[in-house]
Amino acid sequence: MVSNVSSIPSAEVPRRDADRILGAILDIAADAIITIDEDQRILIFNQGAEEIFGYSRDEVIGQPLDILIPERFRRGHRGLHIPAFAAGPERARRMAERSQIYGLRKDGTEFPAEASISKLEVDGRLLFTAVLRDITERQRAAERLQVLADAGRELASSLDYEVTLRNIARIAVQSLADFCSVDIVQDDGTARLVVAHRDPEDADLAAALQRIPLDRSRPHPVWKVLDSGESVLIDDFSEAFLAEIAANDEHLRVLREMAVRSVLSVPLAARGHLLGTMQYFSRTPGRFRDPADVALAEDLGRRAALALDNARLYREAQRAIAARDDVLAILSHDLGNPLSAVFIRSRVLLRTLPRELVAAREQVEGIRTAAEEMDRLVTNLLDLRRIEAGRLVVEPRPHSAAALLQGLDDSFRVLAKEKSLDLELRCLEPEPPVVRADRDRLLQALGNLVGNAIKFTPEGGRVGVYVSRDGDQVRFEVRDTGPGIPADQLPHLFDRFWQARNSGRRSVGLGLSIAKGIVEAHGGRIWVESEEGKGARFFVTVPSA
Repeated sequence: MVSNVSSIPSAEVPRRDADRILGAILDIAADAIITIDEDQRILIFNQGAEEIFGYSRDEVIGQPLDILIPERFRRGHRGLHIPAFAAGPERARRMAERSQIYGLRKDGTEFPAEASISKLEVDGRLLFTAVLRDITERQRAAERLQVLADAGRELASSLDYEVTLRNIARIAVQSLADFCSVDIVQDDGTARLVVAHRDPEDADLAAALQRIPLDRSRPHPVWKVLDSGESVLIDDFSEAFLAEIAANDEHLRVLREMAVRSVLSVPLAARGHLLGTMQYFSRTPGRFRDPADVALAEDLGRRAALALDNARLYREAQRAIAARDDVLAILSHDLGNPLSAVFIRSRVLLRTLPRELVAAREQVEGIRTAAEEMDRLVTNLLDLRRIEAGRLVVEPRPHSAAALLQGLDDSFRVLAKEKSLDLELRCLEPEPPVVRADRDRLLQALGNLVGNAIKFTPEGGRVGVYVSRDGDQVRFEVRDTGPGIPADQLPHLFDRFWQARNSGRRSVGLGLSIAKGIVEAHGGRIWVESEEGKGARFFVTVPSA
């Protein structure tokens, strides 16, 4: 049988193909495409809608749109939103631009969605088509990122060890769990240091759980994590399992009352060391079956471990500083009297030894000089301690910069002459400026700079100290023709106990650090400019009077 297709209009075949193609596209679209009539009954329900809502097409065709909308929103959709859109001039628009919209699945669960709606008149009937997308995973991803961002801020807010522990557990119950415990490996075993809870009524249970020591003989998830270094998920909290892990009857009672159904234990590891574990307890069965939630819990664990390790290192550093301060206090007290005795006896010896005993007098002078160096070291250490504690006292008063230059001249002129150095101290202003400073402390800071310049400038070189105005500050510049400072060493120059390589110095590296502390205590600045082989220029600014 042969059909005569010549009678079919040429445009009709492409139109039929286009209709089939369009229908196929609508059917396989991942988004839900739903068309309703003016009575809000469902006419079209594509495959994407079936997958999102859980209904088959046959189950919903002819049904009211209400079955896809949570009950609390139905009245608004039916009586307000859709009628208003029908009466308005717009042919299409986004839905719920001012608030989140939700869909209702066949199993009764709700999900967040974004949607747009359009209207079209067909054969005198007004049809509405909604294109809807389930944004559950997008929102969860955004929430997870927000949890990590909030956790970062929270964990960075303190370096106190105990505060960090509490913050870690609190973050966990805010985002993932009903309870959270943090168990830390210590020298004498593993200790449960903190247990947090979400519901205020669970405070007694959390406190009771924290008091119960862990029993190494029990197959507790904590031991599995510490042995393997990997996360452990327990989804079956049966009575038999509780009895197996409970350390005693009180522990079993607490676990029963917690009514936990799922536990995720993650390692707390930082800088290659396993610090302990973090346990998320949930009353929701299967709470941690989603790999994304497990990844979030592990990420929180990594951040928590790093914060905890930073807090531990900070605590150890504070203890070391306290021990050092104790040693400095002992030094300052116990060395004071012996040094005074050395000073007194060396002066007596110098007065009583005949001048012709040159060698003997030189030996005594060496003893006196060594004692002075030791006294200066003790003084520097005590000054550094005061600076670090913020207890360096300065008593600013008006002083002429010319008088300060004279003080430096009195202290260093002879020393410069002994090295055949040209020492120049000059004010670059017609009228010497007046500074507001503690004279002795400022001379100490400037003296450290001038002393270094003289020490490192070769014989026949030049050291200069120049004063000028710099806005509402007075600037002192200490300039030398020494070997200069390599660029890689400049950033560390004012660090305490730091020594330049190949400097030949035999001090503990406190002079510049102390000078910085003194200048900053005046509200001033100190910095250096230097090129290797071209000398160095140190600058100090302090407020003018």
